[in-house]
Amino acid sequence: MTKISLTPVIDVVFILLIFFMLASNFNKIGEIDINITKETNAVNKEDIKIIELLIRQDETVISDGKVYDDNDLITMIKHLTNDNSKYSIILSSKDDVTYQRFLYLMNFLKNNEISNINIGLKNNAIKN
Repeated sequence: MTKISLTPVIDVVFILLIFFMLASNFNKIGEIDINITKETNAVNKEDIKIIELLIRQDETVISDGKVYDDNDLITMIKHLTNDNSKYSIILSSKDDVTYQRFLYLMNFLKNNEISNINIGLKNNAIKN
């Protein structure tokens, strides 16, 4: 009685499997066609009023070379943002400022309904 060896059968099955995998076209699931045009409705930097604030540890903030305490800061920001609804506040700090002071000012601005607050980093502060 002759025994049939399964090794050649398995080899043929794997070759057929590889052939059909390479020859078939898999459906691309999850792709969306997007028409990208050159026209955009994005806001330009010229349209956004950028307010840069330098936080100091002595409970003052510098903006455009002028020193403000926290209450005067709210008045200044509301005055600058009255005529422009699109603004961005960039907070940066000196090296001696504690995290507590930084977060206090962020919370103070938020409680006074000042939004769109960003954290500014120095170029040399970003390390890989």
